[in-house]
Amino acid sequence: MKDRNKNITVIGLVLEDIFADFSKELISNVRNAIPDHEHIRLVVLPGRYYNPEIPSEIHDYNRIYNSVFEAGEICDFDGFIVHIGNLSTSRSHTIDESLVADFKKVPSVFIATNIENVTTVNYDNEAGIREAVECLVNINGLSRLCMLGGRSDNFDSILRKEIFIRCLEENGIRFSEENFIHTDMSFNCVAEATELLEKNPHVQAIFCVNDAAAKGLYTAMAAKGLVPGRDILVFGFDNTMMSTELIPSLSSIGCDRTTLGQKALELLLKKMNGEKAESAMIQTRLYGRESFDYEMYDYTVQELTEVNPAFIYRMFDDCFYRYRTEQISRENVNLRRLFVEFITKMLQAQKNRYMSPETFQEISRLIRIFFEKGAMKYTDPPKLLKSIERLQAGVNFVMPNVMLNRLFSEMKDQAIHAISNSSIRETGDLLESRIMMKDYLIAGMMQTGRTEFSREKALRAVSRLGLQNAALFMFEEPVCYHPEQETVYPKTIRLCCVMKGGNVFYIDSKRQSCPISGIFYRHELSSKCSSFALFPVFYADKIYGYLLCGLTNDIFNSGEYIALLIGQNFYISDLHQRMLRAADTPADRQHPAGQS
Repeated sequence: MKDRNKNITVIGLVLEDIFADFSKELISNVRNAIPDHEHIRLVVLPGRYYNPEIPSEIHDYNRIYNSVFEAGEICDFDGFIVHIGNLSTSRSHTIDESLVADFKKVPSVFIATNIENVTTVNYDNEAGIREAVECLVNINGLSRLCMLGGRSDNFDSILRKEIFIRCLEENGIRFSEENFIHTDMSFNCVAEATELLEKNPHVQAIFCVNDAAAKGLYTAMAAKGLVPGRDILVFGFDNTMMSTELIPSLSSIGCDRTTLGQKALELLLKKMNGEKAESAMIQTRLYGRESFDYEMYDYTVQELTEVNPAFIYRMFDDCFYRYRTEQISRENVNLRRLFVEFITKMLQAQKNRYMSPETFQEISRLIRIFFEKGAMKYTDPPKLLKSIERLQAGVNFVMPNVMLNRLFSEMKDQAIHAISNSSIRETGDLLESRIMMKDYLIAGMMQTGRTEFSREKALRAVSRLGLQNAALFMFEEPVCYHPEQETVYPKTIRLCCVMKGGNVFYIDSKRQSCPISGIFYRHELSSKCSSFALFPVFYADKIYGYLLCGLTNDIFNSGEYIALLIGQNFYISDLHQRMLRAADTPADRQHPAGQS
């Protein structure tokens, strides 16, 4: 790795649309793959997808917002992981070759792209798609299949269509363009999904280019009284958390063992250490759920009675499949071992035809700990309940046991309890966040008529935003950004304040200034937070600085909005001060003789 005489390594994760489920999964996988002993700070540079069909004002906003990518050049990074869907096409007006060259100045790994002469990590799209098609055609006996496709400038969407058609043809299924329609790969594709359904009234199964598009299809089907899994089999791609949250849950193709983020970080660390890193393909498989029932294997009576640890580990990996991407630190409970421990005790009791009250109490305690420590984050609720029922049915087939059935019931109760508590917490956090942002907006709005409203007042109001771990960097004067011209940034920037654990600390003016290249190395940043997202703070074409936010679930969805609010308040304060100065200037000084 580069020796900068610093104790920390900074890796940039460049992507578009941080609020997209795929982006959230990618960030999570990269974060979880960072070794505990490495002093690595992950900084996400979240941009916006360029779409020429959107309204002009949104288009202009996105182009200025994407100035955040230029932080990759003006700030100090040790390496980059880059995922931008339209990076490799000539139609991308936001991402050009010079910007790609900037990312390549330091060790870099590119995800889901066909750019030449770079290290890439791509899905093996074919394995999962072929598995799904062969099941639909050869097991379910279906022949009328359609595809809700993606963008014509997206590498994966182009490839997935080609593979889908080829797999159908190899299985004797005819496919025409009437069976396909493009989307923007977001859940806003309801109109396109409706058109596909109307063109194909007898469709039996639909492959969605990603899980987000499947959500749009769900909406279109609901409007027609159609239910996924009952009237039309549906499956998506990426296997994001969205697939488990949709009702009914969505079958989806995803990584088999290693995720894109894990492999990208692995290759990047090799390159940063001067080692050779070859491009990689990630194997995929189909994860069956309610929209398209599909099981990898079943539990046999022999496996249940033998109490084989390998079988129990396989059971855990099948059900809690997201856990394999988790880095297990010393402070965290190893859920895999815990699961094997209490399931082994249960199966052993069944084998011995006896369970003591002490053993029952111990297993019950372990089950509670298992779910209290977050087991439900790594599975799908329907899949877990179904697996428990299959396991219970297998045990009862050998010989019913009242105490074991009570433990199975407790597993279901604990799972439902954990889901309920998580939902309550998320709702409460969302409400609290909205109230704080409203208070901040009011603080700026109600100060506009007061002579004392200034940048200092706008800065002090940041405390009302309730940010947990963050830092606000501001330029001495706003930078005017022109997308068609090269923007000149100042060499220095000011760290105005930091948020640690929800508390705001304002930096003394003598210690604020630092080189813009070193903002991620400031020792004032929270040592308890190792992953951040960088948002540009701007209003119209004026960039005031950057908001560096510690990554939490709410920041994925609200970080950009918070930065917008800060930019708005700084613009209002500057405008207000200009009006005050104009009011204090005598009329003859504003309009010298001979001028109007």
